[in-house]
Amino acid sequence: MHLLTGILLIAGKFASAQQPEPTLKPSNYLEISYGTPGILTIQSFSTLNNDQDQFDFNTFSNPGTFGIHYDHLLNPSFSLGIDFYYLQKKSTGTMTEYASGIQQSAEYTINRFKTQIRLAYHFPISNPDLDVYIGGGVGMNNQIRKLVINGTSVSRNEYPDNLNFPVSLRTYAGLRYSFTKHFGINAELGIGGPLINAGFHVRF
Repeated sequence: MHLLTGILLIAGKFASAQQPEPTLKPSNYLEISYGTPGILTIQSFSTLNNDQDQFDFNTFSNPGTFGIHYDHLLNPSFSLGIDFYYLQKKSTGTMTEYASGIQQSAEYTINRFKTQIRLAYHFPISNPDLDVYIGGGVGMNNQIRKLVINGTSVSRNEYPDNLNFPVSLRTYAGLRYSFTKHFGINAELGIGGPLINAGFHVRF
């Protein structure tokens, strides 16, 4: 009897050793994304500065929004993460001095940096390589401005009037598809930032 029990124990250990360890779905996503410029094209506009100098801008450039995102799955349904967005907008035109009426060339650049905490709900899907989610984010909206008049940078008191909200908000819906255990693509549709952004992710 003792010999039979010993044989059964050895056989059980051998059988369990042959079974592969269960694989866990990765719970961390690190993404790099690009968002296209807005659908609406900025039209020519005029504004003033503190000295009542007149700015008339008629040429614009906006290469789009670049982002880095990190998500950690708290459980199969919810994740908590952080977003970083960078966007540059450049306007060119003329500045007319209020006192003298002299007109000069002007180039006005705004570099915007957004940092947001994001929370998302992930829909239950049987495919472990597909992730579909909705969520929102809240954070800070910072910017660095630069004004160049006739090819020379000028002080901040010469900058055009600018309205900047220090708080940024975003709602979004997105999906990720992983081609392998660790690599895949992602896309997101949102309000409060790039309307559409897409890129690549690493999960671990």
